[in-house]
Amino acid sequence: MISIGIIGAGNFSVKHIEAIRKLPSLRLKAICRRDPLALNHQKKTYGVEGYTDYKELLEDPTIDAVLIATPHHLHATIAITAAGAGKHILLEKPMASTWEDCLAINDACEKNNVKLMLGQVAQFSPAFVAAKKYLEAGELGVIHMARATSVSFWKHAERQDWHLTKNTGGGYLLSVAVHQLDLLCALIPSRVRGVYAMISNRFHRDEVDDGGIIILKFSDGQQASLHFSGFQNGVNQVDAELYGANGIIKISHSQGTYLGKNQKWELLPESYTENWMADALESEWKDFARAIELNRQPKVSGEHGLYVMEVLFAALTSSVSGKEVALPINFKSNSN
Repeated sequence: MISIGIIGAGNFSVKHIEAIRKLPSLRLKAICRRDPLALNHQKKTYGVEGYTDYKELLEDPTIDAVLIATPHHLHATIAITAAGAGKHILLEKPMASTWEDCLAINDACEKNNVKLMLGQVAQFSPAFVAAKKYLEAGELGVIHMARATSVSFWKHAERQDWHLTKNTGGGYLLSVAVHQLDLLCALIPSRVRGVYAMISNRFHRDEVDDGGIIILKFSDGQQASLHFSGFQNGVNQVDAELYGANGIIKISHSQGTYLGKNQKWELLPESYTENWMADALESEWKDFARAIELNRQPKVSGEHGLYVMEVLFAALTSSVSGKEVALPINFKSNSN
């Protein structure tokens, strides 16, 4: 049985805890959060040990792996320390708030021979899994173009202050739209080689972004776009479409994946579930556990995480310069 510690046990951690408790191969041993009252409540609710200092949690030799779900700018310090303590790591997205921190996290995990998995939970949704299976079978033919959309209410009740400041790694792209960027990078079967972006803060005028358009050019000629916005008033729209020689794939985590052919849409088998987030989190933890047990790379590896974050930071660089950025690229010390 793999013993788990959670560092950063905020509101979303409850969903992680529910997923962990469903899997017989995992056991939640301890949690860490800075709010002592909330920590005490979770300790009693789940019957686990609790810490306000993550270093004390990492000193427990019986803990095999940790979930890190803290503010983005803290990811690197905690993940590097956890790797040094020999703990396998499930790291919530984004990987980190700077390119240098992303590299340092991956290097620390490789050096200490621990598994690093990025919490791109959308890759485990039934809709994504069905789409990937269909694409890998070659049924769509050659993919020519793709479009992803991440449009949602930005300042909802659970939005934190650190999501709205640059020095804490805030902004809609890093916090939310990174999921759809990851989808494009994971499903299109060639590497991004050029990025052009226009990113702004038109909706709220905060110091961080809340909308933009990113154009991706791939090495095999595919083209893709990501449109994102954190609106003040509207209707959430999170989906993607891939256009191939033999049809269209339309992916919605909440509604399933549809195949478009001959002017008709058909729902792909096993692509829809009523509670996709719960099912995806359970699958995510199951894959993480299997990676540890079988000593293999997890589905969303550190290498894949670096790829996505390089594209993301290239987009931020392009938006500032007004020019297309070619990949791979050596970023300067302050990538964003």
